[in-house]
Amino acid sequence: MAFGDEHWNILLPSYLTDENKGRLQDALKQFHSSYTNEISYDNFYKNYGYEYLLQGDILLEIRTANWNQDTALYEKGYVDGLVLSNTCDISFENNRNVNPKQCLFAPVLKLDDYLNDLSVEGYTEQKVADFKKNVIAQVYTNLFYLPKVNQDDVERIALLDRMFWFPIDELKPILENVNEERIASLNQFGFYLLAFKLSYHFCRLPEQCDREA
Repeated sequence: MAFGDEHWNILLPSYLTDENKGRLQDALKQFHSSYTNEISYDNFYKNYGYEYLLQGDILLEIRTANWNQDTALYEKGYVDGLVLSNTCDISFENNRNVNPKQCLFAPVLKLDDYLNDLSVEGYTEQKVADFKKNVIAQVYTNLFYLPKVNQDDVERIALLDRMFWFPIDELKPILENVNEERIASLNQFGFYLLAFKLSYHFCRLPEQCDREA
C-alpha cells in the first residue's frame, strides 16, 4: 500500500499548517515500497478527556453478531471496535429525524491472538513472522495495524472487511462512561493513515482499472 509523494497539498486539508502537512507526509512515506528503515509508530494516539466519539476511537466490547462457521448461524457476541463512522454522523448534536445514521465499527483483535491462530492452523514460524511484518507495514488492505497504546499494552489489528453497524441510540450508555470505555483515540497521523487505508481498501484508485476497457 504505497501512498506516493505527489499532491500532498491537495490530499491533506487546508486547515493543517505547512509544518503539520510536512510531518504527516514524512510519516506516511514510511509505507512506500522504497522505504527501507523500520516503520515508526511513535506518537500514534492522542490524549483524550472529551465526552464524545471521534472517528478512529477504539472502544471496549461492542455488542455484535458473530458468524459461527460450524453452524452457519450468527450468534450474539462482544468485540472491541474501531469507530469508522464520521465524527459528525454519530454526534447526538446533529438531530436527524428523517435519515438517522448508525455507527459503523471494525472488529479489533489482539495481534498475538491472531498470530497464535495461524500457528495452530499449521503455518510455519517463518510464514507467521512474515505475515506480522507485512501487517505492521500496512501491506494488507483489509487489516489496519494498531500499535501498543503504551509499553504495557498489546498490538492490535482492525478487520476492515468484517465491519458491522451498531444502533446509534445504543451509543448513549457508552458515552456516559466514554473515557472508561475507550481504549485509545488516534491522533492526527493515526487518523490520516486510517483514512488513506480505508480509501485504498475500498477504492484502490492507484491501480487505475479502466472500466470501459
